[in-house]
Amino acid sequence: MKSIHKKLVSVLLICAMTTGGAVAVRQCTAALQEQEDSSAEEPGTSGGTAAGQDSSEALSDELPAADAAYQSAATDLIFWYEDESYRDFFEAAALRYFRKTGIKAAAVCRDTMDYIGEVYDGTMQDTVYPDLYLISGQDLEEAYLYGLVSVNGTDTDGLGIAENAIAASTCAGKLLGYPLSYNVCVFIYQNGYFDSVPESLQSLISYANENEPGENVEYLLEWDVNDPFYDFPFVSNCVSFEKSGTGSMNVVYDEELYAKDMEYFEQILESFSVNAATVSEDEIVDNFLAGRTLCAIVDSDLLYRLEGYSYSLTKIPDLNEELAASTGALTDMIAVNPYSKQEAAAADFARFVTVDFAGELYKMTGHMPVIPSKDIAWTEQVSYEAYVSAVPAPNSRDAKDFWVRLEETISKYF
Repeated sequence: MKSIHKKLVSVLLICAMTTGGAVAVRQCTAALQEQEDSSAEEPGTSGGTAAGQDSSEALSDELPAADAAYQSAATDLIFWYEDESYRDFFEAAALRYFRKTGIKAAAVCRDTMDYIGEVYDGTMQDTVYPDLYLISGQDLEEAYLYGLVSVNGTDTDGLGIAENAIAASTCAGKLLGYPLSYNVCVFIYQNGYFDSVPESLQSLISYANENEPGENVEYLLEWDVNDPFYDFPFVSNCVSFEKSGTGSMNVVYDEELYAKDMEYFEQILESFSVNAATVSEDEIVDNFLAGRTLCAIVDSDLLYRLEGYSYSLTKIPDLNEELAASTGALTDMIAVNPYSKQEAAAADFARFVTVDFAGELYKMTGHMPVIPSKDIAWTEQVSYEAYVSAVPAPNSRDAKDFWVRLEETISKYF
């Protein structure tokens, strides 16, 4: 599930909670015990993806002595993250950093509905709180307004960080986050059907009208219509985000284009036969691998599941000759807590993870790094090109309202 969709669910759940139902803050000893239990496993064996297995095993072989010393050392830094798929990467990064500096960073996965709220409550109450934490760019402004983000003083010149990553990590004119990974929608299609790259979604309909697909093909195009991240390309040409100051954002629509987009969206649903009641990311990938789906809109985080399968990949095509389409760009980054008693060490660890160790990211997690690898694979290259030309998801608190409204609008067509 995309972080956008997860956060929409969280917003609805939090709104349904009673006023006094604050999320309990775990005790520090429990959080650290959880980390010790999970870190006792070798990197690459604790719930990571198949994409990172080989890399994780190599790192595990390389660092056995550091692993033992790491386990027995006192914790210097607490690092929080929400997404379990990062576990192997962050644990390996912590081991490598410990070997380099002797500083132990304990990486703790926090699966909670109110992530930023827990960071704030723990920090203000001086109970358990992270020295640094992974955050989505969409939440950067909220964290900034809470006073939970230090300025990133890294000189980014020469690092090769994508401009969209820098933009996503900037708030109130200051570079705050340490950008790590990105996610965008891309277009995949089966080999052997098209003479050239499909130029538009309309061309898919034309192809289907003129050709008989294989016996096994059931779907012309699939995407997760229940997730607004995947639906954004259908309205991307008619919407813009204008900041009117920190804490305030206006969503501006071109009403004429919006009407055309929605009219087109309604028309193509009949051609693509998307079942909103059953569609899911996993089902789409499974259908594509089985040859049941001819084309699909997926996010770049899912491409590792297609490794070893022969297919074609490109950026999101336009809707038709008149209506353009773009993907939204999500960026994950590390934020340093200014209340950390080890702020300088936390900043150094953040830079180590996002710059020095970023080359291990895709191999271990399937997430795409904002700093492209030196020996970049073709899937990474196409995804990276889609990212740098994408529309950055706004890092304003108001942005959540936009995604909720988009999800509600699309749901009316099913």
